[in-house]
Amino acid sequence: MAANPKPPLLLLHLLLLSILPLQITASPTTQAEALVKWINTLSPLPPRSPLASWSLRNLNNLCNWAGIVCDSTGAVSEINLSVSGSTKVNGTLAHFNFTPFLNLTRFDLSHNNLSGPIPSEIGQLTELQYVSLLDNYLDGKIPYQINNLQKVWYLDLGSNYLLSPDWSQFSAKPLLTHLSLFYNELTSEFPGFILDCHNLTFLDLSQNHLTGPIPESVFTNLGKLEYLDLTDNSFQGPLSSNISHLSKLKHLRLGRNHFSGLIPEDIGVLFNLQTIELYNNSLEGRIPSSIGQLKGLSRLDLRMNSLNSTIPSELGFCTNLTFLALAENSFTGELPLSLTNLTKIEDLGLSGNSLSGVISPYFLSNWTELLSLQLQENRFTGKIPPERGLLTKLQILYLFNNSLSGSIPSEIGNLKDLPEIDLSQNHLSGPIPLTVWNLTNLQILQLFSNNLTGTIPLEIGNMASLQILDLNTNQLEGELPDTISRLVNLTTVSLFTNNFSGTIPSDFGKYSPLISVSFSSNSFSGELPPELCSSFVLEVFTVNSNNFTGPLPGCLRNCSNLNRVQFDGNRFNGNITNAFGVHPHLSVIYLSDNQFVGEISAEWGECESLTDLQMDRNRISGNIPL
Repeated sequence: MAANPKPPLLLLHLLLLSILPLQITASPTTQAEALVKWINTLSPLPPRSPLASWSLRNLNNLCNWAGIVCDSTGAVSEINLSVSGSTKVNGTLAHFNFTPFLNLTRFDLSHNNLSGPIPSEIGQLTELQYVSLLDNYLDGKIPYQINNLQKVWYLDLGSNYLLSPDWSQFSAKPLLTHLSLFYNELTSEFPGFILDCHNLTFLDLSQNHLTGPIPESVFTNLGKLEYLDLTDNSFQGPLSSNISHLSKLKHLRLGRNHFSGLIPEDIGVLFNLQTIELYNNSLEGRIPSSIGQLKGLSRLDLRMNSLNSTIPSELGFCTNLTFLALAENSFTGELPLSLTNLTKIEDLGLSGNSLSGVISPYFLSNWTELLSLQLQENRFTGKIPPERGLLTKLQILYLFNNSLSGSIPSEIGNLKDLPEIDLSQNHLSGPIPLTVWNLTNLQILQLFSNNLTGTIPLEIGNMASLQILDLNTNQLEGELPDTISRLVNLTTVSLFTNNFSGTIPSDFGKYSPLISVSFSSNSFSGELPPELCSSFVLEVFTVNSNNFTGPLPGCLRNCSNLNRVQFDGNRFNGNITNAFGVHPHLSVIYLSDNQFVGEISAEWGECESLTDLQMDRNRISGNIPL
């Protein structure tokens, strides 16, 4: 029997190569040429861009190019073009050649202006561990070839315009710990492949259009999750009690969805929780008392739900809270005194409920870190405690629409940095404390619909930052001081329905960009200041039911944004013919019960928004324009 011939040496060599791991590494020159070719397809780089180092004239220095990291062999291992400002690159990935970069481990093009789809060729880069295309303008479906990136531990495609792929073509990524797809155009239900990514610690699917319930497997399979953000989607159904299995969870963000039912009773066993956001859903019932076990909780946001119980006293055990928002629910009863333990609270929002009782001074004595206090639209009674003056860091103070009574404490003048005060729609009485008029940083003062008495003093001229002054519907009296004309930032003055008298300061409006002025239903007299609307930005001007005389200010004619004017019920006697021009936004003109003379201007016919024109009981004559 003849012996088998020996295989040719070349064939044997090829056979040995075929059983060795296939590794093709492009030369640094090939990689450099590929990068330059791509960068040349982008919009011209700005002057002094770091990417100017990407040049064929600089081939031998590839490892020192901006955003490039090489491995020990001199081949590119990382591309990091995460930039900001004027250095952003503009263009697409269509001409990026992925083939020379098969050993790439990091690919970061975040915070640029890249558009178009993600090329399917990205799936060739099977060594990738870190991928971020965050904050671009990428669109189209997420390519299923990304599923080839089995070594990736960090994947961020957030803040783009990407569409949902067929998620069934995706499988688990055993090493994936960080996945972010937020702020895209994803639809369908919860992506199924995520349920088998057992090592996930960070998951952000917020600001998409995802629907359906949260699968139970999220709670039972993803036990390593520390961060879960599903905010601003259309998820629905009850919150599963199995959420208690996410024992390592630190941040739970489920706001702006359609969740219903109760807050799970066992939420208090998630001892690591620092953030709970369930706002803007349809949750009902009560806040579980177990929440008091969350000693590390710093942010609790349950506003805009249908919660309908009292505030649990156990909430006072969450002594690390800095942000507490329970607004726009149906909470009843008094504030539990245990809330005095929240000494770190900075932002407290309880508005839009049916809370009652007095605001204890003990609260204010302990909440000295407050930046924002919003208790408006409740049923609080009693006086405003003088301890309010201890809250020297306050930036927002809203107590409006309650049943508070008594005087405004003078200690409110201690809030030197406060830009806004709103105590309107209460039963407050007495004069406005002189200390208020010394708040030089105050921008908005709203005290309307109370029973306040007294006058506006000369000290109002100290309020250099004041933009909005609304004191309507009180019992204030006296004349407006000349110093009000010094307020160069004043845009809105609302003093209607009071007992003011005398004349308006002659230079009122000369230095202020007035947008809305209402002196209606007082006892003002004399002529209107001629330069009241000299900035020509006036939109609303109502002075009806006073004793004004003389002509209207000539500057009215040039206020192109004028929307509503009411001069009825005075003793004006000027010529009306040319008092107004063409005002495209003007809807209401009330001139009745005066002594105006002249004719109706044909220009009023060009005020196309005009819906209400009243000029009865005057001395106007001539023809009615066609």
